[in-house]
Amino acid sequence: MLLDQTCLSIIFPVLTLVFFDTQSNLFSADTSQAVRSMWYGICIAIPHVVNMFITPILSALSDGFGRKRILLLATSGAFIFSIVGALSIKLGMLSVFIFACLVQGVFSRADPIAIAAMGDVSPKEKKVVFMGYVQTAISLGAFVGPIIGGYFATQYFISTFNFSLPYLVASVFALISFLSTVFIFKETLHEMHAHSPWSEINFKSVKKILTNPMIFQITLLLLLSQFTWRIYYQFIPPILKVNFGFDAHLLGIFVGSIAFWLALTTAFGIRFLLRFISFYHLFVFSAYLVLIGILLTDLFCLLPNFSYCLWISVIPLAVGDVLLFSCITALYSDSVEKRQQGKVMGICFIAIALMWAFTGFVGGILMSVYSLLPLIVAPIGIIIVILLLHRGFFKIEAQPNA
Repeated sequence: MLLDQTCLSIIFPVLTLVFFDTQSNLFSADTSQAVRSMWYGICIAIPHVVNMFITPILSALSDGFGRKRILLLATSGAFIFSIVGALSIKLGMLSVFIFACLVQGVFSRADPIAIAAMGDVSPKEKKVVFMGYVQTAISLGAFVGPIIGGYFATQYFISTFNFSLPYLVASVFALISFLSTVFIFKETLHEMHAHSPWSEINFKSVKKILTNPMIFQITLLLLLSQFTWRIYYQFIPPILKVNFGFDAHLLGIFVGSIAFWLALTTAFGIRFLLRFISFYHLFVFSAYLVLIGILLTDLFCLLPNFSYCLWISVIPLAVGDVLLFSCITALYSDSVEKRQQGKVMGICFIAIALMWAFTGFVGGILMSVYSLLPLIVAPIGIIIVILLLHRGFFKIEAQPNA
């Protein structure tokens, strides 16, 4: 997951340059910011729209075929996506870039399978901590990747590669990830089904999970919290470039700093906090951290003289989000039996893909109207979460402890 996330994160800050830099081959230099914003929103949403349909299928199949085979498919997809993405940018072909986004949506989504694998081996009493370890690996990749991407986007042969070099670098990490899965990763699903693995894709088993009241509660919490987080994460890079003149290197460092706080929190923060507060209160605490972080971000964006404080406001926002998400994946895992881990994580990532696609489309439209508008509406999701928590909507009891 460290290698896979590094691959996908390398290209994230570069996307801002691909769509908003006048040197990019993907658009003519006189293309308006509104048009660029619209296509940016569409292209970051496409993989998540595809994820909504493909990820639950792959997750369910991992319950039958095993985690390793599906992880191999995901890591090979990341390699194809990187190569096709590099080619589209070099040639300046938006249609080919859109195809790369489709490939990314179909194959390069290893997170739910990795989380399901962790669910296979996690003792119940330590599940939230173990889920935090997965997020640590993902966050470290998201920390290293943007810095590498920002560096290679501007340092070498810009006129020759035109922002495609980071994609080629990403393909190297994807290849290493694939080979690591082949030779290092060991299958975690030892109780394989006697019947056909394809039978795992059936409505009855999915319906059983969907009708679980806990699944509904946690999915609603996930959707609302991801609305706030994903608008921030998707649109803070172009906002920093358009409004504050960040170059590729600085964008990479900023996006990497977000992941640094994610990794630090999951590596040490969860276990530490659970010594002093209950699982439920960790939910509430995390939600308030996200709210504080997004409100501070809005304030500092509206006050350009304090833009340097954006490096500070990211801390509570990132810490709060990763605490919430680690708790949510632990609850998903704990709400079903071991042989349904893949399916429930598929449902989790359907919800994520749905919201990430929604925020991509809507955020692109909002940014085409006013560059800061996505961040202005972002707090709505987490505010609703906090209101629901205080009204007792989420009946969360007897949660896993560290």
